[in-house]
Amino acid sequence: MRILVATPYLPWPLHSGGNAAQFSTLRCLANDHQFTVVAPIYTEEQKIHAQELAAQLPQIKVRAVFVGSSRPTSTPWPVRLLRRMAARARRTLARTRFPDSLANVATQPLPYYPFHPLSDSYIAALATEIQLGADLCQAEFAEMMPLGSWFPGTLPRIFVHHQIHAVYAERFANTYGHGPFVDYLACMMRTQEQAYLRKFDGVIALSEHDRIALEDFVPADRTFASPFPIPADVNFAANPASEWNGQFIFIGSEAHMPNQDALAWLLNNIWPRIAARVTNARLIVIGKWSTSWRQRCTSPAVEFLGFIENLATALHGGIMLVPLRVGSGIRTKIIVALAQGVPVVTTTVGGEGLSLSDGTDALIRDEPTAFAAAAVHLASTRQLWCAIAHAGMAQATRHFAPEQVRRRRNEIYAAISAAHHRPSDI
Repeated sequence: MRILVATPYLPWPLHSGGNAAQFSTLRCLANDHQFTVVAPIYTEEQKIHAQELAAQLPQIKVRAVFVGSSRPTSTPWPVRLLRRMAARARRTLARTRFPDSLANVATQPLPYYPFHPLSDSYIAALATEIQLGADLCQAEFAEMMPLGSWFPGTLPRIFVHHQIHAVYAERFANTYGHGPFVDYLACMMRTQEQAYLRKFDGVIALSEHDRIALEDFVPADRTFASPFPIPADVNFAANPASEWNGQFIFIGSEAHMPNQDALAWLLNNIWPRIAARVTNARLIVIGKWSTSWRQRCTSPAVEFLGFIENLATALHGGIMLVPLRVGSGIRTKIIVALAQGVPVVTTTVGGEGLSLSDGTDALIRDEPTAFAAAAVHLASTRQLWCAIAHAGMAQATRHFAPEQVRRRRNEIYAAISAAHHRPSDI
């Protein structure tokens, strides 16, 4: 099958959960279908990344569409205005500080709004690829959701939902406070999300939990659950550690707002309690964070490593802390930890959709004192550390092995394609 994939994020390098999810799925399906991935890029460096992606997955076609600052002067003024408004909104959101940040800036934050017009050059590239031939159109991430109404009705249209945006917006408001404009944005996004999703022949959620939630938006017979596989750059640990090495690990980049909230909550409310009870404990933060964020944390026990190539080595023998309060979907970082035999302490939101059992596959706590106590107990009890590490690996094997993901996704492609081409009863 010739599958056209429209994504707002080039799935390389593997420095985010979304990139790892896309790349790993493409890799396990690359020999089953002819994929064409169309992604916008904004810098010269990303052009190199597109070439690297094509080299990593030679079976797929990568079309990187440059949508940087250079724009033709002939662009109609309404489009230019919308672009300026979208750029201004993105800059405002990028400057937003959150109440639980280390700076404690009392600014009312706003949930991320994803439904901005795509560039004319990007749409033109998609149109060209459709004309060249496609059997199925697939959009991924909320920014691509409006494409469901634009993709040709003659082709099956699938949306891969990495995060249910209405759920994210509701949790955002519950965490940071409701207000007229925040509630207005949340209501508007929920209405738009429902309208856009109904334009697709099928909507793929990454977990059964999210699939059930999607039934509020689209008919149940058009919703499917299909996780992504273990990220291809880490896979399963051949020799997992047998004891804790003294390190607690947080993974996530500043670019994703829920990570900002999680790290701020961890550093403000959880880590001081852990550090007070575990002698010589260290917190390792993996992911790209700005200098301003690094400077807010002056504790010598906290180290920012930035993006690292060999994640498996960095995780070996640690305890992963995932104190997420905002978001939807499933957490790539937790799947990675499970596959590496690294015990996890997380929140209910963090563990959502992963079928984790508290006390067996992970420790799940939603209150900062209890979260810290669970981390301390795990660090001080080798038997518990080993038991959760082994159970987590077994859980990852059952649900996220590449062959299982490959079989399920192919079943969904076949079902949606057959339903789309089935003659109408009318």
